[in-house]
Amino acid sequence: MADVRDYLELRGDITLGERPFNDVDNLALATLAYLDFSGIVGGPGEPGVRLTDACGELLARAGGDLASRVRSLATVDERFVVAIGGSARLGDAVLRDYVDERDDERVMQFSAVTAELGGGETYVAFRGTDTTLVGWREDFALSFSVTRAQRAAAGYLARELARAAAEGRRVRVGGHSKGGNLAAFAAASCPVSLSGAVERVYSNDGPGMDRSVMPLSCHDVMGERYSRIIPAYSVVGRLFSDDAPAVIVRSSAERSLQHDPLTWQVGPAGFLEADGPDPECLAVQRSFSAWLGRLGPDDRRQLTTELFDALEAGGAVTFEDVFSSASAARDVMAALGGVDPRTREMMLGLVRELVGAGAAATRDAVVRGVSEVAADVARRVAGRAAGEA
Repeated sequence: MADVRDYLELRGDITLGERPFNDVDNLALATLAYLDFSGIVGGPGEPGVRLTDACGELLARAGGDLASRVRSLATVDERFVVAIGGSARLGDAVLRDYVDERDDERVMQFSAVTAELGGGETYVAFRGTDTTLVGWREDFALSFSVTRAQRAAAGYLARELARAAAEGRRVRVGGHSKGGNLAAFAAASCPVSLSGAVERVYSNDGPGMDRSVMPLSCHDVMGERYSRIIPAYSVVGRLFSDDAPAVIVRSSAERSLQHDPLTWQVGPAGFLEADGPDPECLAVQRSFSAWLGRLGPDDRRQLTTELFDALEAGGAVTFEDVFSSASAARDVMAALGGVDPRTREMMLGLVRELVGAGAAATRDAVVRGVSEVAADVARRVAGRAAGEA
């Protein structure tokens, strides 16, 4: 089965002038945002660099260890970088205005890059969640507040729209996972005077926005210019989802691993659409939605704090660190001791679903650790029940 890499290798010789920009091109650029272009692509006000040159320099600096330059749990590999950089379709795009910020104290993880395409169009790509716990803590904060990353995205897009309007360009904006949420939030928040420059907004399996936090969704503001694309098994992309129609695509992966954009299936005319959503996924999503629906914003804030304070016990910075050793797992389990068992199991289950798109080693470590914690919870509850009996 073909994916975005096959698409770039087999159809990458067809320029945007010969065949217009499509949903798969969007996914390729949204995935590109997961690459760390620090020192390669300049920031705001600095000269741009061709995408093909940026990819070549990235591979050279990675020195065979591309993982050191990938900021994602998705399986972005060297083949993808070579394919997009070597394509006539996207390789001549000019990358500029690269931003990469992380602030643990203020709980913010934000990155974006702009690609100037041919034909007077621009694509603004927002990065999804990386492997850091601060990034995931901010993801959970989407359920009770407007986050710093969302505000940063809104400011970034407003600047790009003002530039595009002055130059007579059209802007496409998108991202994968949290990047899709940032794209939707930024577009829904942009000044009315600039919104006309938006050609299309893409949320690739990105969570929506709680109406209590953001009353107007991107679909409310942008209408048919908003594209929502999700795999058949989508938990992330169904959280706080609005009534916007979604294109449901096939994936080569199982269950929550379908969140990985490199598993989405592509045919000659674009994405291969699934027959519908996975019934098991809908059951999982309903369970999480019902649980979240019973909690007010203050409760969600408190639970997020408790969960991530526990996950960061022992000095963990990334998910790789959380269950990296027996002592690290013990620290997490001890820190979770005061959390209500039902709440603890639900939140750890949600983490397990969200981390499902990780690279094998990271994913297995996290899922194994979370499962061990959940099993420990079950043993303690059963022990208490037996004692009371």
